[in-house]
Amino acid sequence: MHKALHYCLLWLLAGTCYGTQPALTFCHEDQNAYPWVMTDGTGLNLELLNLVQQRLQLQVVYVSVPWKRCLSGMQQGLYDGAFAASFKTERLQMGHYPTDAAGRPDARRRLHTSRYALYRRVGSAVSWDGQHFSQVNGRVGSLSGFSIRDLLLAHGLEVDESSRDPQALLQMLVHGRVEAVALQTMRGDFVLQASPQLAQRVEKLPQLLEEKPYYLMLSNALLARDPGLAERIWDEVQRQRQSPVYQARVTAYLARP
Repeated sequence: MHKALHYCLLWLLAGTCYGTQPALTFCHEDQNAYPWVMTDGTGLNLELLNLVQQRLQLQVVYVSVPWKRCLSGMQQGLYDGAFAASFKTERLQMGHYPTDAAGRPDARRRLHTSRYALYRRVGSAVSWDGQHFSQVNGRVGSLSGFSIRDLLLAHGLEVDESSRDPQALLQMLVHGRVEAVALQTMRGDFVLQASPQLAQRVEKLPQLLEEKPYYLMLSNALLARDPGLAERIWDEVQRQRQSPVYQARVTAYLARP
């Protein structure tokens, strides 16, 4: 019995025991990204990927690292996947997005959609009308490595990417080190709800900066090794995201205090 178990474990490591897949390693950011991935191991991306994992009978190990390191690690083959990544052309050398028949990113197979907004100090004249920024007389804060910086730079703004922590970024705003902060709304709102002192001094502008889909990217190595598995994973992400089970988990998670 013990010998059989021993061999099964060896086969399991080789990915051949009972037809199981070898373990995959997916990385994600090591900061709270409410409600998608939290440092306590909870979050809706993890809920969704766990449903995918169960359905496809995969073993997945999750690793939390700084976001830039997550993407570069996937590019180097250290990780089989990275989430959640919005589409940026320069990331195509780092790994793969799910694509449609025309080769474009397939938003139907996204993990989620996120919205970005601009946060300013209460009483500040900084504004964004959906097309143009005005009264921005200093730097705008953005989390290090996040794609919203491209929009800010395209509008000729100076971007401060010195922080990886949304709360620290909003503190920089309050203390006048930046003029405004561009954050994903669920993330920014979560920090403000948890910190009444910050909430009294910061306000969110009503016009969205950007709204876009976020994906599970998969590594070049995984696509070369098993392209069929990659497609099954992305297909299952879409199926499970639309499933009543996941929708119920979304409702329950967002209802938590």
